[in-house]
Amino acid sequence: MPLVINPLGDNPQQPGIYAETYLPDQLLAGRFMPVTENITLGAGTLQRGTVLGQQTLGAAASVAGKPAGGANTGNGTISAVALEANAAVGAYVITMTGATTFTVEAPDGAQLAGGETGVAYNDRIGFTITAGGTAFTAGDGFTVTVAAGSGNFVASVATAADGSQVPAAILADYADASGGAVVAPAYLTGEFNQDKVTFDASWTLAALTPLLRARSIFLKSFVSAADPT
Repeated sequence: MPLVINPLGDNPQQPGIYAETYLPDQLLAGRFMPVTENITLGAGTLQRGTVLGQQTLGAAASVAGKPAGGANTGNGTISAVALEANAAVGAYVITMTGATTFTVEAPDGAQLAGGETGVAYNDRIGFTITAGGTAFTAGDGFTVTVAAGSGNFVASVATAADGSQVPAAILADYADASGGAVVAPAYLTGEFNQDKVTFDASWTLAALTPLLRARSIFLKSFVSAADPT
């Protein structure tokens, strides 16, 4: 059997050594020890340093009926149910005190502002009660129940109403949740360079700074090798 020879050329030259330069992004800006934790990022393709909020609130659903039990006498309706910035999970109890007036009790038992039919209500939750052909009587009412949110983190938007409007963390690394929720690292405390954090256009640094400070997240305007004294 004849010998088959395969011609091979010279192997191309490849470098055996290369160097990389580490360029810190200067996001961390002080000696205050950062605390990190894995969180679930619910949506978005976000860069390291993004200000996050947590989706603690879900949808709000309303049910007509006397809070003490039984069907309403009046046949008025409730509409435009929405969450305000300081809403909480649980049942908001609306009790008619007459044909056109009502009280509202929060899930924690606090008495909120009263309201009137035909006038948009806004105190932790929003809604409008419209009188029907049969007038309400004292004791009629509605219950608005706010469900718990997913608990996922997303980029904080000041105008959101699902809890994520409260700045709660700083994303510690690039994460892509565009295809669904992913686990990502986040800073829960620390000192950060305000020029390196990323936040939604609905926020300003002036508005973010005190809200993050309440979470022991401090934004600093000056970064140097040693903390200013």
